[in-house]
Formats: sequence, structure tokens, C-alpha cells
Amino acid sequence: MSRIFKALVLEEKGVCAMRQLTLANLPSGEVTVDIAYSSINYKDALAVTGTGKIIRGKYPIVPGIDLAGRVRTSSSAGFEPGDNVILTGSGLGELRWGGYSQVQAVPAEFMVPLPRGMTLRTSMILGTAGLTAMLSILALQRHGITSGTVVVTGASGGVGMTAVFLLSQLGYRVIASCGSRHLWHKLQTLGADHTEERLYAEKPLERSSWDGGIDAAGGAQLAAVLAGVRRNGCVAASGNAGGAELRTTVYPFILRGVTLAGIDSNTAMVANRKLAWTRLQELVSEVDANRLLMSTVSLPEIPSVCKAKMAGRAPGRFIVDLGRSDS
Repeated sequence: MSRIFKALVLEEKGVCAMRQLTLANLPSGEVTVDIAYSSINYKDALAVTGTGKIIRGKYPIVPGIDLAGRVRTSSSAGFEPGDNVILTGSGLGELRWGGYSQVQAVPAEFMVPLPRGMTLRTSMILGTAGLTAMLSILALQRHGITSGTVVVTGASGGVGMTAVFLLSQLGYRVIASCGSRHLWHKLQTLGADHTEERLYAEKPLERSSWDGGIDAAGGAQLAAVLAGVRRNGCVAASGNAGGAELRTTVYPFILRGVTLAGIDSNTAMVANRKLAWTRLQELVSEVDANRLLMSTVSLPEIPSVCKAKMAGRAPGRFIVDLGRSDS
């Protein structure tokens, strides 16, 4: 096993460079992983372009909030060399060095084994987006929303697209909301029964239109979802690309008994992560995952994809193949 590897390093805010590193350069961590794949999420695009306040660690830092690979060394009782593992969120690519590296040292606290029957590649096509979508669905189900109509906002993004597919697989009627009309056909092929423009509400309570919602947008769209939920419904919220401010009233909550469930996949408990990944393995085949994938890129291509994602030109799921010859 080589001690020399490549990584994409953020030298300072918004300034990336390809670097050749050695194991001695790695931060401390109980587990060292040979990374096979990572992914590009909206949060990664914010970090790499320097657009958002994502990086909370010290520069230089390796970005990338997701990774999947094989354990090289481990001082953790829970993992052994040769184990296939997934790590998403938990400060990766924000507080500590992340997944845009061929090798990385990470804490074992939030890492989970790759589910039996799932490939490392499929796990990163899903990544944080898939985990967030599945945690959102589990929240709806815990609230009793096991059938009926569910609206998904921000449906052109990774969380939204994956949620549309998963809900369809589970038998829900899915309404997909996004402003990218050119993606409506794709959303329909993923299982959306109906597609429409971004949602906006004129009043805090509108006509009851859906049993639940998965909001990956935030802002005015979350307010609109809350306004249209039927009595005793539930909305799982995880995004803020559409704004962090929520303008609503108490009426959806006290007149219709609506529940707003916050989804934070970044710090989700390991037990919930394992459950979500198990359900993802059951619902998403490799063929299905390929339908969610937009493109596979190498390490040097990450900055350009992140810029395109911030400009709205790179929706959906992108994975990073750390084994590509041009990485």
C-alpha cells in the first residue's frame, strides 16, 4: 500500500489545489481509510467555492462531507483492516479533513459498515443526500404517514431526487416541486406522479393538499408546504437553499396538528444511520442508483462541478471516483 496519495486541498477560502500527500500529513483519527468514492453535495459546493460559511476548521483543509472505502488501519474495536465503510457528515470536510483524498484518517464515532449487498459506488451515489432523504421518510413514518400523498420541494437536488424515488418505491403518491422545468421529465421517470413549479403560499393555511412533505429547500417553500398539509400531517425539513427564514404562523400546528420534524443527517445517531442505510440497501439497486447519478468525476474536476452547482447548472448527484487515472 502506497504511502503517497493525492488530495484536493482548500488552501484558503475558495482557493483549491491538487496536492500530493503522505500518511504523515494526515490528521489524527482512529481509522485510516483507502477512499474509493466520494460525492459532491450542495454543502461541498458552498465549501469549495467559498460561497458559504461551511469550513469551521483550520486551513489548509481537505473538503468533502462524504466518503466510502476500505479500512487500511484501525485502532477502533468496531472496525478492522479490509472492512468496507461509509462516513457522511459528522464534521467531515467542515471541521476535519474530508473525502476529497485518496486516503484519509477519520474518527470511528459516526462511521458505519457498508450494508451487505451494496457497492461502495452505490453508497456514494446516495451519500449524504440519500441518507437525508431516508431519514426524512423514516420521520414521516414514525408520525404515521405510511401512505398517501407527499410533496417534495427542492426536487431537482440530490435530497429531493432521491426522496422522490424512495417515496415512489414505497407506494406514496409523490408531488415533485422545483423550478427546473427541464428536469420534470426525469423526476417523472423517478416516480413523481405530478411535477410543478416552486411552491408559494399566500396564507398560513391553504387548501389541504398532501398528507406529508419532505422539504429540501426551506424558506418560502417550507412555509407553503406547511400551509397545505392535511390535518395531523408531518413535514420533514432538511434544507435552506431557498432561504433560512421561515415566515409562517402557529396555525398549521395548532389548528391542523401539523408536525415539523427537523432532519440533521450531519449528527444523526449511529443507530439511525445504520437503519437508514439498511433501508436504502433494500430499496435501491445498483441499476436504480445509476438512474439517480448525473455524472462521475475525478479529483481535479471537483472545483468546476462545484461552481456549476452553485450556478444551478449541475443538479442532482455527482460522485468522485478516487481511483480514476486523472485523479
